[in-house]
Amino acid sequence: MQSIEIMFADGMIGNRALLLVLSSLTTGNLNSKIQKTAKPFMMKDVLPTVHDYIVPPLTPEQQKEQVNTQLLAFLQSRPGSEAYLEK
Repeated sequence: MQSIEIMFADGMIGNRALLLVLSSLTTGNLNSKIQKTAKPFMMKDVLPTVHDYIVPPLTPEQQKEQVNTQLLAFLQSRPGSEAYLEK
């Protein structure tokens, strides 16, 4: 029964879905009103207390993988980089 309650709370009509919609609408509305040079609003700016609930923090292994992925994407953005990257 507890699993069903958790699935309902985090499901399509549960707390998590409502928080995602609320943050999307709020950040979209706020970002449409700011100047182009200003820092855009993010979900962690609008709903800081529930940000870790919606987007759980990455594990150390996931952080290393994310860094590697971003570095590889940066290296591949250079024209002619295919010759220097291992496949």
